[in-house]
Amino acid sequence: MSFTGTVNAGMAKFTKSMKNGVDNCKADGKIAEQQKKIKVLTKEIGNLTLVRLEAGEEMCPEIMERYSAIKEAEEVISTLKREKIKTTVVCQKCGAKTSADMKYCGACGTSLKEA
Repeated sequence: MSFTGTVNAGMAKFTKSMKNGVDNCKADGKIAEQQKKIKVLTKEIGNLTLVRLEAGEEMCPEIMERYSAIKEAEEVISTLKREKIKTTVVCQKCGAKTSADMKYCGACGTSLKEA
């Protein structure tokens, strides 16, 4: 094979390799797009299921078990928030939230003595 023939064969091989790379990159983009679509739809299914559960609809035992776990977690969050409020005071001068154990506001230094 002549030098020109060798160069042309090398260029053809390189061109084919580049086209394959571009095609694979396009396919990766389309795959990622479809995976994102699946995630969005899965989340929508979950949200629709929660709406139906909140309306009092019964579902299969596996879903009901998980729904009960969600309700328990929401109750724990509610309890923790109430406890957090009890241990927090608001500075009368700057409005910053501070631990009830503090003597002075961490933001402005104002005394937090009870009035």
